[in-house]
Amino acid sequence: MKEEIRRAVAFAVLAPPEGNKDCEIYSYDNDRRSKFCGNSSDFLDYDSGARVVRFDGDLYHYGLWYYVSLTAAAETFSGYDHGSKCHFEGVIKGETVQLFDHGEGRYFDYRVS
Repeated sequence: MKEEIRRAVAFAVLAPPEGNKDCEIYSYDNDRRSKFCGNSSDFLDYDSGARVVRFDGDLYHYGLWYYVSLTAAAETFSGYDHGSKCHFEGVIKGETVQLFDHGEGRYFDYRVS
């Protein structure tokens, strides 16, 4: 998966369902913060300059022009990245997300701040 997609998934599962949240998503892997604004169904990733919108459970990334299937529960999530053709899954722990990217075969951690 591309980093832009992992960041978008992290924001989508951490953001509120309504209203707008201005925040940064910190990538432990890249030691980098990325600014986001919006809610879990419609948000902007300022680093990639792209809007991401949820349609019937799928996220559509307007910067990369493809869908990401995403199912989220209270503490877990899973999905499929149609761009890289790989599955992912993860856990939500408060303000932190741990995502396992099956395409990369490893974990990625993100925190909202």
